[in-house]
Amino acid sequence: MTAFIDQLVQQGVTDFFLAPGSRSSPLAVAVSRHPKARLHRHFDERGLGFYAMGCALGKESPTAVITTSGTAVGNLLPAVMEAHHSSIPLLLLTADRPPELRNASENQTSDQIKIFQNFVRFQFDLDPAMPEKAIRSKAAQAVFHSLYPHPGPVHINCPFRDPLYLPNEIQTAGKPIVLEAATYSKLPPQTLPEKGIILIGRLPKRSDIHAALAVAKELQWPVFASILSSARTFPTPEQIHHFDYLLEAAPKPDCILHFGERLTSKRLMEWLAKNPPSSYLHISSHPHWNDPSNLITGKIHASVDAVSFRTNSNPAWLQTWQELDHATGKILSIPRPFTETAMMKILSTLDLRNWGVFLGASMPIREAEWFLFPAKAKGFFSHRGVSGIDGNIASIAGLSKGLESPILAIVGDLGTLHDLNSLALLENLPVILIVSNNDGCGIFSHLAVASDPQFDKLWGFSHGYTFQEAAKLFRLGYAFANSEETLKKALQEGKPCILEVATSRIENAEFHKTLRSLCSPATV
Repeated sequence: MTAFIDQLVQQGVTDFFLAPGSRSSPLAVAVSRHPKARLHRHFDERGLGFYAMGCALGKESPTAVITTSGTAVGNLLPAVMEAHHSSIPLLLLTADRPPELRNASENQTSDQIKIFQNFVRFQFDLDPAMPEKAIRSKAAQAVFHSLYPHPGPVHINCPFRDPLYLPNEIQTAGKPIVLEAATYSKLPPQTLPEKGIILIGRLPKRSDIHAALAVAKELQWPVFASILSSARTFPTPEQIHHFDYLLEAAPKPDCILHFGERLTSKRLMEWLAKNPPSSYLHISSHPHWNDPSNLITGKIHASVDAVSFRTNSNPAWLQTWQELDHATGKILSIPRPFTETAMMKILSTLDLRNWGVFLGASMPIREAEWFLFPAKAKGFFSHRGVSGIDGNIASIAGLSKGLESPILAIVGDLGTLHDLNSLALLENLPVILIVSNNDGCGIFSHLAVASDPQFDKLWGFSHGYTFQEAAKLFRLGYAFANSEETLKKALQEGKPCILEVATSRIENAEFHKTLRSLCSPATV
């Protein structure tokens, strides 16, 4: 397999993530011997998949996962699903028994062919006995399909016969195989109505953020930027911070320009469904149909810098939104208890220009969407493809390696418990892992089920666990905060650690109810 691994490296894949196994020995040895390959290890394949995915997310280029056969392969599925829905390039190199041992009750053998078929861009069964040119061609194709026409996972199943360990296998070197995808040229400008809104979701490249903000400046339209767009790290007058709270008092737009992937705010999409614009254009370099509310009237499959628009700009339209935003911000600045909301306000004051920020699913990303507006940050990341709480810590470790920067991560207590064994990956990494511990599923306290007599049994899942001993077990630093003062002190030290922040999910839900009532149309 030396030619296969070498060709992957020649095509730009340099980070390989390995779990223990015997059947995968040819792949492991080939990676270990390649001078340009970097090998990362984890003892759990489920975490390994997210570890590699996090690195690919940070690098914006493919990484590779190596597993042995059997259930090891099945454990990759959660990460494969997330990579598929989040358009993250990921190569799955799964070892397998040879064809003659399939369907023969051979140990650790199952049908792995097309096991991920609904979630991969390309898949094939690689015969190691193929000519070297064919093996190199397959490697190049795998990398190409992980990136074009839209990024995502690729599965290469590798059936190996004994002997698995060949200590004297010859290492050969190859050249990159050039596979090019069509690029988008400039499209003619489109004329739009004068009253519109620009939505910005997660974008593939940082340059896309500047292009989208330039469109807003040209049109003089308000911008609703999702936290994962990272547009908030480039403050502009057109950005409306508190859109999730002021919508009921807001005027109806005639047009929506939606750049990138879907937004975090459910309330925004519900408001648009009640007030459908006459025109809703989605612009994305990915071909995903991003329209859960069935509002889209036009899809433009292109990068942001390939499109341009014109309208009769009306300064009063933007000014109306700015005044609403300012009034809502004053209301939201009322004194608050120490909850996740207060934590986001504190984090907004930090200089994170050299830090990546990872937001766990459930409440952390929602609180960040509502209240996290840092002036500087290297970028915001999360699992929003299928919004699972699994694999968060493994992804954080991979993200740190992919970005080659420190990470500030906020993960809920249940998300931390779900991926506890991946704390082993954080040792010696520049990661501050904030565990937002509200003793259970905080998000359900914001829903109608919170009034049910069996709420805690069916939805709350109180557990009573704290994480100091977990930090000790995995040789990590530990700090604890239960007030604004103790949180600020821990963050000022800036040392890699588990920073456990204790809050009350009930108190937080009640405070949000208060804010919603204060931000009624009559008040704003």
